[in-house]
This record gives sequence, structure tokens and C-alpha cells, in this order.
Amino acid sequence: MSAWESTERDLIVRSLLDHGGDKAKAAKALGISRATIYRKITAYGIRLGPEKG
Repeated sequence: MSAWESTERDLIVRSLLDHGGDKAKAAKALGISRATIYRKITAYGIRLGPEKG
């Protein structure tokens, strides 16, 4: 994974966490479409689940 891809992945994860996993809100905050965020979530293997603790 390139430095850009790693940074992009981190930004998507942070936005998803900030918006409670709401992909539409996370995409809007990042200035990308819902289709794009779904594609990148799949491409980067991002999985958000319930926090353990």
C-alpha cells in the first residue's frame, strides 16, 4: 500500500468513526460520493464493528 493509500484509508476510517459508521455522512464530510466510499471501503478491506472493551 502506498503512502497515499494508507493516508486515504486512515481518513476514511476516521470519518466513519466520527460519524458512527454512517457511510453517507462520512462520504459527505470527505467530499466524496457514497459510491466512492463504498468502493474504497471494499478496496481497503475496512471493517467497522462493535468495539470490544
